[in-house]
Amino acid sequence: MPVARPSKEYPVLCHVHHVKMGLLQILLNSDSEEGQILAYACAEPDCPVRFNILCGYFLLSPDGGTDELQMVPRVRCPQDGVSMYLAGINPEKKSFRLWECPQCGGKRTNEESLVG
Repeated sequence: MPVARPSKEYPVLCHVHHVKMGLLQILLNSDSEEGQILAYACAEPDCPVRFNILCGYFLLSPDGGTDELQMVPRVRCPQDGVSMYLAGINPEKKSFRLWECPQCGGKRTNEESLVG
């Protein structure tokens, strides 16, 4: 099944390794169906972290299923409820996280509310 490419690619960072994730088509297997989606994937070998604009961060198991029991960030935009992606960190301040909404472009940090 063909999957349309988004009109814009986003600078999505892996929440574990803090490296830019690449956009690719992945095959998902679930008990009820099998399908393909476009998702961002971590560039680090064997990292299961994925991000999809519709469902946010998730972990892909070796068999192609998603593992919802693992801890992943669930940051939602306060304006439209869309899953936000990690867009920036500050190496000097390890706890700092900048999140961005792919829908409205709003930004927020873990230190304050919406900033853009």
